[in-house]
Amino acid sequence: MTTLRIRAQIRRLTGLLAGTAAVLAGMLIPAGGSAQAATTATVPTGAVFNKPTGSTAEQQAIRTQVQTIVANADSGSIIRVAMYHLWDDGLANDLVAAKDRGVNVRLVLDHSTLDYPSSYNILKAALGTSTGTASWVKLCTSGSSCLGPAGTGINHNKWLLASSVGGGAQTNVVAQLTSNLTPSNYSKYWNSSVTVAGNADLYNGYVGYFNKLQAESRGSWSYTYGNAGEYKYYFFPRAGSTESSDTIVNALDNVTCRYSDASGAHQTSIHIAMLKITRQAVADKLKSLGAAGCVVDIVYSETDSGTWPVLHSTGLTNRCYQHDNDADSSTPNRIVHSKNMLISGMYADVVQKVMWTGSHNFSGPALRNNDEAMLRITNASVYAAFESNFQAARAAAVPGTSDNVTICKTESS
Repeated sequence: MTTLRIRAQIRRLTGLLAGTAAVLAGMLIPAGGSAQAATTATVPTGAVFNKPTGSTAEQQAIRTQVQTIVANADSGSIIRVAMYHLWDDGLANDLVAAKDRGVNVRLVLDHSTLDYPSSYNILKAALGTSTGTASWVKLCTSGSSCLGPAGTGINHNKWLLASSVGGGAQTNVVAQLTSNLTPSNYSKYWNSSVTVAGNADLYNGYVGYFNKLQAESRGSWSYTYGNAGEYKYYFFPRAGSTESSDTIVNALDNVTCRYSDASGAHQTSIHIAMLKITRQAVADKLKSLGAAGCVVDIVYSETDSGTWPVLHSTGLTNRCYQHDNDADSSTPNRIVHSKNMLISGMYADVVQKVMWTGSHNFSGPALRNNDEAMLRITNASVYAAFESNFQAARAAAVPGTSDNVTICKTESS
């Protein structure tokens, strides 16, 4: 037997063992917050969160969810992944193992995934880079997103699709993450995810976006959105230069801060867990809503010299999460890496609970330059789970409200 064949068999065996272990021993954090064993045929749907202050299983809950989807994808099905950074050799081997058992595995990654190339090299060796074949891995052009203006942006997406799982028990599986697939995202960063199965409109919307990413169809690209029942997808970048073409400002324009019904007078609440708030139009809109009587509560990790003072206007509550928990400046801080906004109250002239999640920070590049995906969700159980997670991150935030410090007023590169 040749050395290459021996290596291939070792790689396949390693991947299969890793995938099987993930399914049998992986722990997920469901809406209620307690842990449960992953199933072996279908994948849990709904919200999954990691908890960087918790056990290893809690820290890796989103990773385990991804592994479970990959491990249970059916032979002949397609796994599609769009991801900013995939720096996880175990997951790379899981994807290779899926390919070896007959799954078509296709990935579009940002070029900067080569900053730590080990996982990419595993995928490249096993899948190849020719998008004309059944399985492949592709990088966006260096220094560019796949769809934004050339020479700008990044492919900041964080999602995966599986066409069929568990012997066809689930089809059209969509997993939208706020997490990259990297060790720091698991153990240091507060992240969120939601998995949906059986929603063909949602799934097909993501497939169409994936095909555009894969082809780097810059010339024909335009900001895309679509309704899919309790979900609405938004795919970026979005052209424009004013707040009238800012998706988040557009959403906030639908908020009525004070309203009354048979039970009395009420205030709409806006809860935001967001890595980066550096888009001035969004900060200005939140300030105006706070002044109008909305209860605005924000957990963030990065602002800038323009947005920080606006967000600290009367009527808004802010908590910064930039915690050097191990007192080692050479390692990443604990941060809130989620990109979640939850509104409870009068929205679009209806009293309701509505939320947004995905890869979209409240930054300029996220709107105009980057490849990004965002979901609007009106599912009650998903909303409740995300609200509980917001409260947990809020309670853990350090320095919290004592955030008049440089690190909280600075945008990372």
